[in-house]
Amino acid sequence: MKKMLSLALLSAALLSCGAAQATATQTILTQDDAQKLIAVAQEKARELKANVCIAVLDQSGQLLAFSRMDNAPIGCIESSILKGRAAAIYRTPTDKYMDRANGKEPAIATLPGVIPLGGGSPVTQQESTLGAVGVSGSANPNEIAIAKAASESFKTAPGS
Repeated sequence: MKKMLSLALLSAALLSCGAAQATATQTILTQDDAQKLIAVAQEKARELKANVCIAVLDQSGQLLAFSRMDNAPIGCIESSILKGRAAAIYRTPTDKYMDRANGKEPAIATLPGVIPLGGGSPVTQQESTLGAVGVSGSANPNEIAIAKAASESFKTAPGS
């Protein structure tokens, strides 16, 4: 019995030594990144004369930063967050779901968390989705352009 217990303990110790070696590195959006994305979105919104809500979310769809521009409608607060969350968790611009829902796939709108309206755009780096920008409060083409300008700025930013 003692030999079996000793052998079991030795086996467990040997197995745990090899398992502890695995590590993974993950790039995330920082608070500084989120503020830069909001600044780019605000600049594009001013260019389009749009007062919008802008949400930046991490890759799991959790809010990192938010801005409601002066005179942006209250209703755009939650919708900007939801658009960003959908873009982050599905890793797809939300206008793609709008096109599909308005076309031959209306059932796409029933997927959990899908928002079939433009204005959500994933933030990517080297094929990895780091998060997303969600924009609401203006005409849909403006929301799409603002979110896209912000998310694409991350690809060209120094140090990205």
